[in-house]
Amino acid sequence: MSGKKRIALIGAGIGGLTAALCLQRAGIGVQVCEAVAEVRPLGVGINVQANSVRVLQQLGLFEALDATAIRTAELRFANRHGQTIWADPRGIDAGLPWPQFSVHRGELQMVLWRAAVERIGAARIHAGRRLARFEMLAGGRVRAHFAGRDGAPARRAGGDSADPR
Repeated sequence: MSGKKRIALIGAGIGGLTAALCLQRAGIGVQVCEAVAEVRPLGVGINVQANSVRVLQQLGLFEALDATAIRTAELRFANRHGQTIWADPRGIDAGLPWPQFSVHRGELQMVLWRAAVERIGAARIHAGRRLARFEMLAGGRVRAHFAGRDGAPARRAGGDSADPR
């Protein structure tokens, strides 16, 4: 085994892609495996809190996020007559150094996907690979086995385990 850690990350959702970009930034070799054959902008609107925006800014994704999202100034609850029951400022309007964003979940995922393909490399990002099982190997390594949509065995991926059991 070489001295450089390698991670096989399962899932190319928002969390998986953010983790992959953070690992890559830290100099850890990473490959991402996603079950769906094609990643598309699916989902509904979500709020990205200021501390999460901080992480995305550190990854160099602030401008891309700012271009597709809406800066959220305030969270407001109103009664059926439109009268404010409670209001709370958000992000920069709450005195934080980063804004809160409201964004379509799929658009955020696509910002992350494009960055991952560019930075990690298209050859290390695999769509259409559903995790079938994994096994612990000697030396704290892990081997992941994948299946295609039809359930037939597909490729394998390996990585170092954080838990050397």
